[in-house]
Amino acid sequence: MKKTQKQKLTGIILFSVSLLFYLLWYVLDGIILTEDAASYINMQSDREPGYCLYLMLLRQLFGTEIYLHIAVIGQCIIAAIAACAITLKLRELFSLNWLGSAGILAGQYGVTLLNRFVAQRRYSYFNSIETEGLAYSLWVFYFLCILGILYKRDKKSLIGAVVWSVVLISIRKHMLITLIILFFVILAAYRKEKGWIRTFGIALLACIIGFAGTKLVDCSYNWLMRGEFAPHTGDSSFILGTELYLADSDMERYIQDDEHRELFREIMKRADEKQYNIAYAGKGWQAIEDHYSSSYDRIKFDIVMVVIRENQEARGLAEADREADYNLIAGTMMKELLIPCIPRLIKLYFCNVLHGFITTILKVHPVLNWAALLLYLLYLGTLSYLMRQRRQSMEASAVSAVPLAWLVLFSIAVNVCFTSLTIYCQMRYMLYNTSLFYQAWWIMIVQPGGLRLRQNS
Repeated sequence: MKKTQKQKLTGIILFSVSLLFYLLWYVLDGIILTEDAASYINMQSDREPGYCLYLMLLRQLFGTEIYLHIAVIGQCIIAAIAACAITLKLRELFSLNWLGSAGILAGQYGVTLLNRFVAQRRYSYFNSIETEGLAYSLWVFYFLCILGILYKRDKKSLIGAVVWSVVLISIRKHMLITLIILFFVILAAYRKEKGWIRTFGIALLACIIGFAGTKLVDCSYNWLMRGEFAPHTGDSSFILGTELYLADSDMERYIQDDEHRELFREIMKRADEKQYNIAYAGKGWQAIEDHYSSSYDRIKFDIVMVVIRENQEARGLAEADREADYNLIAGTMMKELLIPCIPRLIKLYFCNVLHGFITTILKVHPVLNWAALLLYLLYLGTLSYLMRQRRQSMEASAVSAVPLAWLVLFSIAVNVCFTSLTIYCQMRYMLYNTSLFYQAWWIMIVQPGGLRLRQNS
């Protein structure tokens, strides 16, 4: 059999197996409507446009009866393509044999199995109506483009990375991390060839184009849906929810508007009644993080939105004006509470970061926390060994996994540190790099210079 035919057959088999794997959970569990599902189905103005447009397109094409089923099946198909693509790409790039390739595929499936059988949610993201059902797979495509830039300095990969960044940010705003990663990867890839100044300009231009593209998609979507060329609303409420969790009643003196101050008092009163404040958290970073994660959404959805809505009704504010009014109140209050909350925000930030690094590779638990530290140390130890091997004896023609390993660590750090600035590092925000961590580690072990399990060709 010719090499190209063998590659096509391998791709077809990988895709078919992957599709069956992801569709299995849809068959067993059906459609999972998450807490956020309604806001995307109803295309709320505080949601990013990407996933809303995905659901709207399928609703128009297939009707309201079956479009959610089509959406989930579509997510499973894209997940299968992503699993197939990353397995074949890493196999080719690092000359992996069948065992090395199987490890890559197992890493891709592993996250789904953990969520289905170990995590509290007990379902696969790909048969649920939430942004991660799409974003996890699209992240793989983005990451493969980043690898193309890093290893081959490929212009198509550079364009692809910018495009996937726009798509991902349009689905989840926290995917702004794609532009941060892209910027530094361009610097690392082109600095020797083009010099620092020119490379910096290329990196900056790529990120500006990506960010502008995201804003264009966002504003165009709102213009089509609501007749206003403006970005989606609600960004201020993310930080405000954290500030209110950390605030105390004395901070009302920082609220300038009398009506806003009264709203603040009512919010703090209700939060205190429900013990949704850091004052009720236990001792230690894990107790704080657990309490924060369980209180954050309740403050935002059950208290802040309710209190402001009651105030709007009391004022007789028209329904059409309520969204803009909410954002004005939330945005103003967020800015006024920011400075007095900074010391507590810093403390909470470090708790978030610690939680995020652990959650990326394991579940937070008194025992598993130490296991996560050990895993990171072993990963770094393997990386250090591979770097020494490459300098001493590794053949020059072999493609090193060292850049991949550093890239994955950098990606984890950017995701954790950026997410921690605005919200708690819950598992679904951290899982983007989980498979990549174990896949990069596996490649370091099995590639030439590790256990030398190289593809026989």
